[in-house]
Amino acid sequence: MTVEIRDASATDAAGIRRVFQNVFGAPLSEEEWHWKFEQDPDGWRGVVAVLDGEVVGTYLGWGARFLLDGEERLLYSAGDVATEKRVRGLGGRRSVFGMMADAFFSGVAKRVPFCYGFPGARHEKVSEKIVGSRTLFPIELVHAPAQTFGAPPSDMETGDVAPEGHDGLWQTARRALPFAAIRDRARVNWRFHARPTRHYRMVWRQQGSEITAWAALSIWQGSATVVDYLGQDPRGADLADLFAAAAEEAKGHGATTLVFWRTPGGPGRGVIDRLPGSRSQAGFPMISRVFDEDAVRRFAAGLHLVPSLYDMV
Repeated sequence: MTVEIRDASATDAAGIRRVFQNVFGAPLSEEEWHWKFEQDPDGWRGVVAVLDGEVVGTYLGWGARFLLDGEERLLYSAGDVATEKRVRGLGGRRSVFGMMADAFFSGVAKRVPFCYGFPGARHEKVSEKIVGSRTLFPIELVHAPAQTFGAPPSDMETGDVAPEGHDGLWQTARRALPFAAIRDRARVNWRFHARPTRHYRMVWRQQGSEITAWAALSIWQGSATVVDYLGQDPRGADLADLFAAAAEEAKGHGATTLVFWRTPGGPGRGVIDRLPGSRSQAGFPMISRVFDEDAVRRFAAGLHLVPSLYDMV
């Protein structure tokens, strides 16, 4: 039997979703597929393995535009990788998984400086061995009691959709974010409002028509993860009040703890490091398949790291 490795297209969606069901025992719904890939404002790229006309393996990446040294560049978050058992022994010296990885990364090497992902421990070792990825840093969590944030600011607003004026905040915030995912209003609303299978809450501070700070929350079983945030002050002086607003919204939904990711760069670095509470390891790192060593070194040192880069699954 010969397995064909080729670029994926939207017409492969049903086959890709079937592979997910067969491998993981859980479906990637049609609605989630459309949101995550076809509606992604930065596009997607994928490779599939095909046997007798049927998709039997996938290697997918969703596009994400970032600021890299302040300039907009495209990256891919590589994931959604699956190979059905019946073809795992095929491919000779190079497995079907390895052939898909080769095709995926050779296809993006001239378009992006690197790709990134967040694998679990077992998949991290596989990725290092077969894909040639390497760990940038482990993900560390900060668990801060919601009651320690104090009273929320009087100009606090909440909702499910990013408000008018968000783009003005983004244009100001980006000046202090040399390494960060683009977070204009269109991308924020795609990322946190349009998703069909998960609910996020947004909080922001508003003075007249001006949005001065913003955050998105994912609330689950007594904890509220601050999945993304922006402020105007390059030193992060406005983030304490923003996080107090986030804590107030979290408490209203039954959460007692706010969870943050420690970040190597950005205005949130010192603010989050000074928060009270406990620290823990997330159990997975951020990894990268690198094509530009200088770019990934600067990225790892200065990234505004937020959980929204990860929680696509």
